[in-house]
Amino acid sequence: MKLNKILFCAAMTSILPLQHAFSAPVNSVEVQVIDTNGGTSQLLLQKMSGSMQVVADQLFIDKDAEKIAAAGDDYARLLTEIGDRVFTGYELTDVKLAVGETTQVKLYARPWNKVIEKPLIDLQFSGVEPQTAALLERSIPALHAQLEQAISGASVDAGDWAGGVLRKLVRSEVQAQLPEFKPAVDVLQEDGRTVVQVVIYPVGQLVRNIRYELRSEAIPNVLLMKLKYKYAGECDKLRGLPVAYVQRHRQELEQQLLEKLMTEPEVKNYQLRPEVKITPGADLGVNIMIESDDYKIWFEGYGDIGRNKENLSGKAHLGKMISPRDEIFGEAEVILDDVQWRFGTGYTHYWGKSGWSYVRRIPTGDNNYRLEYSLSPKWRLRAEHFSGDNRNEFAVRYRIHEFLSAEYVYGGSEFYLRLIGNL
Repeated sequence: MKLNKILFCAAMTSILPLQHAFSAPVNSVEVQVIDTNGGTSQLLLQKMSGSMQVVADQLFIDKDAEKIAAAGDDYARLLTEIGDRVFTGYELTDVKLAVGETTQVKLYARPWNKVIEKPLIDLQFSGVEPQTAALLERSIPALHAQLEQAISGASVDAGDWAGGVLRKLVRSEVQAQLPEFKPAVDVLQEDGRTVVQVVIYPVGQLVRNIRYELRSEAIPNVLLMKLKYKYAGECDKLRGLPVAYVQRHRQELEQQLLEKLMTEPEVKNYQLRPEVKITPGADLGVNIMIESDDYKIWFEGYGDIGRNKENLSGKAHLGKMISPRDEIFGEAEVILDDVQWRFGTGYTHYWGKSGWSYVRRIPTGDNNYRLEYSLSPKWRLRAEHFSGDNRNEFAVRYRIHEFLSAEYVYGGSEFYLRLIGNL
């Protein structure tokens, strides 16, 4: 609301002569605007009061209280004229002054014509997926009701200046709950109805790509294909979010994915334990591991390049966890060169990122001793001793994705590359 300074000066000159001294100056002024119709919210009335506070301060502060009281009708008339110009959509019906060192000014106003009833609050999130928008809206649950309460009962013609009040309200709420976003607010009239349109959009660095992986070391990954495709879509909903928002809400986002996973039939039927890790960034990483406290089951096929014999083989591993760190298992291995079958039973003890295994091989009757260490989720080291031919193997393995790995092996007197297909 802009004020006409020329109007102030002219009005003040016509009311009071210049005084050189005042017997009882006004030290402060309290302004209150009252809607005689009773519908305008306190938020808008406070804005109206604040606008007239500027006028009243210039009129009364440091002026002689007795002179103001004597010219009370003139001041009331002046305030009415100014208020009618400032309060678009309202007219002042009465002004009451209680003059003193603290002067109280009460302005009684009423809407011109119709008032706003049942406004439509159109809250939108720009640049994010619809389900992500629903998640974000839950971060500001009170905003819809606050806007409706603030604008309901106000004059329909007050939309322009009331929009400024609503913008301040929305900015404050968004800054408190979603500081990684900015709002834009418009108050419109559509088909005889007041519409408060709020568009909230992300700012700063955004999530552009999703690096997603779902795999298991407890059961064959082929059993999780349906789950893998489903949660690729779930993770894609994070695209477009500010990176700062993902960093601030990382644990909450991980927990939401985890809770959804816990309801999946595959997880419940096999008594699996999902783990979710989100790595914030423009290239957002989402890693979902499906673990089991009871079993370790996997099937692998091997193709060796640069080896003199046993180039094609496969192995099935069926393990049962007898404690959080101890596993007993059985293995079946087939050598496809001459279709040899080898079987074994064994035990593995896990500690940290390491695992030590002993395998008794049947029917050869020899022993295997294996030590493995996981450098990272993708890199693994292996050292293995075969007592049957007194041979040692050392290898470094890289997981390309959940169905394919590559291992560089030194075994006995030869180096070779092993491609591993993981089911």
